[in-house]
Amino acid sequence: MKRLKQDKTLYGISCFALVFYVLVATAGVFVAGIWAYAGIGGAIILSAALWAHDKGMPWPEKNLALFALSALAIMAVETLHSTSPVVSWREWLKLVTIFVPLLLLSSPRFDARLLHRNFIALMLIAVFAGAMALSVELTLGGPLLQAVKGPGAVLTHYNRGLSFLMILAFPLMAGFLYADFPLPQKKRWALVLLFVFVLMVPAGLTESRAAKLALLLALLTTAMAGLFPIFTRRALAVLAVICVSWPFVVQKFFLTHYELLSRFPDSWRARIEIWDYMSYRIMERPLLGWGLGTAHLLPFQQPHGDQYTIMSIPAAHPHNVMTELWVELGLPGLALGICFAILILHKAGKLNARLVPFALGAWMAAFTLSLVAYDFWTDSLFSAFALAGLLFQMLNKKSAAGRA
Repeated sequence: MKRLKQDKTLYGISCFALVFYVLVATAGVFVAGIWAYAGIGGAIILSAALWAHDKGMPWPEKNLALFALSALAIMAVETLHSTSPVVSWREWLKLVTIFVPLLLLSSPRFDARLLHRNFIALMLIAVFAGAMALSVELTLGGPLLQAVKGPGAVLTHYNRGLSFLMILAFPLMAGFLYADFPLPQKKRWALVLLFVFVLMVPAGLTESRAAKLALLLALLTTAMAGLFPIFTRRALAVLAVICVSWPFVVQKFFLTHYELLSRFPDSWRARIEIWDYMSYRIMERPLLGWGLGTAHLLPFQQPHGDQYTIMSIPAAHPHNVMTELWVELGLPGLALGICFAILILHKAGKLNARLVPFALGAWMAAFTLSLVAYDFWTDSLFSAFALAGLLFQMLNKKSAAGRA
């Protein structure tokens, strides 16, 4: 009787987990903030439920916890050097409220027990419903968005939620192939191809070139990793290091090929102008940076402000993780970013061999979005990382138990 009660409790926890994933795959493509609520709120609720069931705290995975706490400590020390201490401390406290709960999802206690028995089938339906609903909304010009936000609302509002789905798509693809539901392998591959097509429909309609690029590069990475997993993982590590030069490559391009900028779409020209002036701010304080969360306060006029056609005020954020880490936290921040990227690659390489290509694809999707799109200190972005990582973890535990 007691065992039956425990099984019902675990089943309830798995239902809660399923709800959070369904939410981000459906409503989350319309409202990106739902990813943060599902990730952070889900981490707290699921951890509390698992703690009550197992009679033990679901402590985070040791290496990730050590890295996150070290990163927060380094940021705290650097905040003493910030040019805007109030802004930096506020950003640091926000990151504490993001990192600490999301770390709980890395706990080894989150295993295959919490993967709902109908998870894969229901998530396929959820993604299909979310993607098709968004496609209709985009095709019609955003009537739902305008009804909620007003006639001045623009379709770029949907960019973030769809972009985050590109990260979660890869553990889902792995689940379609290797989860234990009755379907022949050839039909599973057909299911994956159908799933990719479903993602491509809203990706083709959206104005988010970042989402398109993330999906394309992630698919290519997955294919390459399927053939050469070790080489691909090492190449991605090298790529992370090479991207340190990003702001200065753009600076050189701006100086030597300015006439070509007129051929770029406005969104990408704006990014180039941002990366150009940020590169000079890096050069002014290369060692310790300007302070956590201060990028939006930095002057943009020097030295090329009169040549900018898009930027008329400081950017809200640098739109590039390497630039953001370097300009705000200096060389220590840059080192943290590279170490984080390589740590996740290392953990991806430790998964079941069948999951590794998809994990590297998810890494590439996340890295691409971090390089060209969003503020790195965003709760919804880190929640997308954590939710994808948790799903890989549960699929991996399922494989280790011989049930995948």
